[in-house]
Amino acid sequence: MRKDEILCFVALRNERTLLPHLLEHYRRLGVDRFFFLDNGSTDGTRELVLEQPDSHCFHTEGSHFAENITPPRWINTLMRVFGSGHWCLSVDADELLVYPDLERVSLRRLFNYLESTGAEAVIGSMIDMYPDGPLAECSYDGSIPLVHASSYFDPEPGWLRARDGLYPPEQMFGGVRERVFWRGRFKQTFPPCLTKVPIVRWSRDTHYHAAQHTISKVRFSELRAALLHFKFVWGFQQKSASSLGENAQLKEKTLESIGEMPPAIIRRSGRRHPRHCRSHRPRQTATSCSKQALCRPLAHSDNDAGSPLAPRWCRS
Repeated sequence: MRKDEILCFVALRNERTLLPHLLEHYRRLGVDRFFFLDNGSTDGTRELVLEQPDSHCFHTEGSHFAENITPPRWINTLMRVFGSGHWCLSVDADELLVYPDLERVSLRRLFNYLESTGAEAVIGSMIDMYPDGPLAECSYDGSIPLVHASSYFDPEPGWLRARDGLYPPEQMFGGVRERVFWRGRFKQTFPPCLTKVPIVRWSRDTHYHAAQHTISKVRFSELRAALLHFKFVWGFQQKSASSLGENAQLKEKTLESIGEMPPAIIRRSGRRHPRHCRSHRPRQTATSCSKQALCRPLAHSDNDAGSPLAPRWCRS
């Protein structure tokens, strides 16, 4: 493996339908090599990964919720062994990273810029994408792009809260899942965290604390990215039921929140936000995110004027 390779780490289970779209998206951005952690897939996901010339597959039968969230031991281990010294992406199979000008600025060009500023990581905000209609009636066979199948997102993706002593020091919460599902006793607790750290220049001392939401001390760039999150694109109700059934003895906030989503709510959920936004291209969605200040202007000096990542990146 070359020292300058850009790596992408993905933990997944039964994502055979989404996998081709994930590979196409990140290859187009400039990822050189993928490391997949397959958690007992039974739908052909592992077999498809093994067919890819630029991908490595690691297999586990353990509980993702017990072993790979707080902290994410599996991903931390893979990234420490294979990612140290590399620029790395760490994403879920239903997340597509976007940033302004992504159609003409490759990841390599982006990382060269980050290195010139001394940055080691980029904060990303999750944008929950959803289809038109009740979630229980949604189906997806992979024949069209994800952003065509699930093209809506709320105009206000979430609200911010300072988290002193953590990295990042400010996190976003809420989104579509709070608006539609966060009911009952979970109204007393924090809704889903929408802030992640998907881009990191990894070192032997780097590690995530809680999934990819918090990380050890790193120097963050002023630049912000977004993760288009296609949690609701297909099989949401079936996946939720499966996660609950297989982890019945485990106390974990993510699982408990799933349990608060009764079928009746899922059947009628699908009501769009009154001021919903719609996109048919990741570039268009990235621009919308910029307008919502998810991508902040970059501090710059005179010698930054010729950079493709100068403050005009985030113009509205």
